[in-house]
Amino acid sequence: MKSSITKVFENFSGEYLRLNSATIEQHKVIDSIKVCKTEKLGFNVQACEDCGSIIKHYNSCSNRHCPNCQAINKERWLLAKQNDLLPVKYHHTVFTVPSELRTLFKYSKKLLYDLLFKCAWETIDSFSKNPINRIEAKMGMIAILHTWKQDLDYHPHLHCIIPSGGITVNNKWKSSPTKGDYLFNTEALASTFKGKFSWYLKKYFKDGELHFWDLQEQTQRQYFYHLKETLYAKDWVVHSKKSFRNEQSVFEYLGRYTHKIAISNARIKSVTDKEVSFEYTDRADDYKKKVRTLKGADFIKLFLQHVLPARFMKIRNYGFLSSRNKTNMLEKLHQHFELPEYQKPRSLLVAEILELVHGVKVGVCKQCGGKMHLVESKARPRASPRAA
Repeated sequence: MKSSITKVFENFSGEYLRLNSATIEQHKVIDSIKVCKTEKLGFNVQACEDCGSIIKHYNSCSNRHCPNCQAINKERWLLAKQNDLLPVKYHHTVFTVPSELRTLFKYSKKLLYDLLFKCAWETIDSFSKNPINRIEAKMGMIAILHTWKQDLDYHPHLHCIIPSGGITVNNKWKSSPTKGDYLFNTEALASTFKGKFSWYLKKYFKDGELHFWDLQEQTQRQYFYHLKETLYAKDWVVHSKKSFRNEQSVFEYLGRYTHKIAISNARIKSVTDKEVSFEYTDRADDYKKKVRTLKGADFIKLFLQHVLPARFMKIRNYGFLSSRNKTNMLEKLHQHFELPEYQKPRSLLVAEILELVHGVKVGVCKQCGGKMHLVESKARPRASPRAA
């Protein structure tokens, strides 16, 4: 049975491509989703030697933007992160950018997404070292990029999960003195973040690194000058959400959001020959559940604006959690908190993940516990069109 998102792309991707251009990465997403878990990508059929039960499994496309393909990637990432979490409070801080920047973001995605990560960490790092904040320690941070609102509109922002403390110059753990949900004053964070982002943005413009679609050079200067004045006049926003009281709460949050994409199959309520209807939560209207209905090609246009640049890392670690420092620092922190010896994670096979997380044993019949045998298979095409 085809998923809702597969139906959408089968029905409307042709119309979308007649009306719009698409990047190479967007073409990959279109082509991958259309064939995900269908005969075109291959399958295998297994039968139980005892009860005769038969299961047919279709290959998935494995594209990171496909709603059908995130479960195993998410579980693999979470299992690798289990030993990274400490028995401390964690803060949840969200860095946003003014709506006036969204058009520029769309045309300079990699550059400005990278800048969003860079400025968020530089802001947190500078606050952690400032004596006025009474930490003066190297903190850590897990940052996750999201680019959407629930209604699929474009809204790049960064969710940052930050342990409440850090490593001192003497390699000792120092807890943050803050007692509530706020790690640092959010207005001060927003002001510093605004200053850093604006400084780099001016530098990128001066160096000719920003992309301005088809604007002429003179018009680009006028546009950027007006944008700069608008951004200076606005108050930027950094949110502080309710903190996580322990590592288990963080693990549950990361399980829900690390590999989340713009929309899930469950939220797509109907697909007709003309329209797509999907459910969303309107946070501006007391978190009411609403339904948005769009022409099929318009839905695809909204969906594809959230496709990330090739090989872009949307989850990043900083400070004592960065790859350069992590093993050494976490070994010491496990000793400090009297935790089991820190073990670097190994890469797990899909069969191992299914058994560890879901208790599913590959090759064992779900009906009677008998042994399953492969009776038919169709290999995945060697060169599936843009299915990377």
